[in-house]
Amino acid sequence: MSRRLSNTFGSKFSRIASASVLAMGLLGMTQVASAGPTVDQLSECLVKSTTATDKTAVLQWTFVALASHPDLKSFSNVTEAQKTQLDQNLATVLQRILVEQCATQTKAVIKAEGIQAVGNSFQELGRISGEEILKNPEVKAQLKGVIRYVDLNKLVTTFLTPDIMSKLGLSK
Repeated sequence: MSRRLSNTFGSKFSRIASASVLAMGLLGMTQVASAGPTVDQLSECLVKSTTATDKTAVLQWTFVALASHPDLKSFSNVTEAQKTQLDQNLATVLQRILVEQCATQTKAVIKAEGIQAVGNSFQELGRISGEEILKNPEVKAQLKGVIRYVDLNKLVTTFLTPDIMSKLGLSK
């Protein structure tokens, strides 16, 4: 009985630990190591295997995960049911991509560099997803809105020194 309980606990712990590593990888929180060829191959597979719908699931889950931070919580009104649905959606995406579409590459990364390196493979996917977010007109407008409040003269006088202006060909 205790052995069965131990195996059940170990199995659950292993799944939770693996999910945590993957989630941290999605959010870019894993330690950046020099990526080996197996990580690069898995990264490439992840990018190629991720559909627009998958990217939306990742984006939505990431937003809700970040919005759970106490300093951000007041800006979001996501319900527990929505959080649960987003967790399920992301789990489905991760499982399909890692277990079905990129299984060979995932096994190679785990064998060569360990389970934590799987998270590193998500950094490229995160970078591409971030670039896609910034292409959205509404997001661009929000980012441009900040410029109204920046003292551009102060920036120019602080950073555009005569030496830099000369290098840019803006002075004689």
